[in-house]
Amino acid sequence: MNRVLVLGGGQLGLMMAEAAARLGLVVDRYDPERALLLPGTSDLAVPVSWEECQERYPVITVEREAFPEEGLSADLARSDRCVARGALQVIPDRFTQKSMLDKLGIPTAPWVTLDKAEDLQAAVAQFGGVVVKARTGGYDGRGTWIVGEGGDLSSVPAAELAGKAIIEQKIPFRRELSIVGARSISGETLFYPLTRNWHVDGILRLSLAPANACSDLQKPAEQMLKGIMEELDYAGVMAVEFFEVDGQLMVNEIAPRVHNSGHWTHEGADWSQFDLHVHALAGVPLHALNVHGPSAMVNLIGTPFESAWLQHPGVVHWYGKSVRPGRKVGHANLVAGTLEGLRKGLDAWADVLPEGYQAVLDSELGLG
Repeated sequence: MNRVLVLGGGQLGLMMAEAAARLGLVVDRYDPERALLLPGTSDLAVPVSWEECQERYPVITVEREAFPEEGLSADLARSDRCVARGALQVIPDRFTQKSMLDKLGIPTAPWVTLDKAEDLQAAVAQFGGVVVKARTGGYDGRGTWIVGEGGDLSSVPAAELAGKAIIEQKIPFRRELSIVGARSISGETLFYPLTRNWHVDGILRLSLAPANACSDLQKPAEQMLKGIMEELDYAGVMAVEFFEVDGQLMVNEIAPRVHNSGHWTHEGADWSQFDLHVHALAGVPLHALNVHGPSAMVNLIGTPFESAWLQHPGVVHWYGKSVRPGRKVGHANLVAGTLEGLRKGLDAWADVLPEGYQAVLDSELGLG
């Protein structure tokens, strides 16, 4: 089983194709917007039919959650060859995602549906501070409205969102964490260490791994992710984002694919999340990950490429995308022998990191 098709034409699929080539495997990508196939790492797009996909690809996976409702990508995502088929029926809609977590007994923020505009005021009376989330489509802070206790509700278009959103209790978390793991087609599982994440305005800016300050939460995180993958009969890499609240984990979001918070694995482990995803789908036995030491991933957001970065500590991954505000256009990975060494390396990237990143490091060092 040496051929895999990825639905999506972005950088995540490209990085899967790069990983596949190292073991003589083939990952091709299907771009739903152009309705064209991108073979391997090539940008030379070619037409492809349903029949050709059925003949060529025994396994289909995804690099994103949302696809057009009609067309070849929709048919492929619903086919029995798509290992994310069950996840795509549940995860993209926050109502069904949260309902699944409740069914599995996995902690998540208390929530209600926003069925009519008046439900927002009722939720505030019940929860205090709230987070309103569009049921589908929101990411990187989009489709999300945060209102602290006693805050102004006028910024939330409640009437427009009626029937299309949920309302969560605003959680006073201590840290944001995530776990990335894989499940093979045969049901074998493997997990990376917990990762500490720092978001600004809803966009991930910095990840640190392993999150040693929270190492006692590794096993509970693994158990939650394993339970979700088994419930969805999912194969490949999946990520779960958590809030740490009073020393316990609470699920915030689930991503049925390789994930931004796992990009540190490019340099921070012998095998990256992209390697692991492809191996899990191609029948390669899951294997030791061999994490190298304290690692950091810095997202490059809405900024043009700077050749000076190549002189900074770490390795730059540039996506070749057009630059616009708030858009992830690349990332840089750093690995060091100690957290103090990692701090020195990150200081070289201070011009692309928002103010406050030092405090995140301090908390991992037990200083804050």
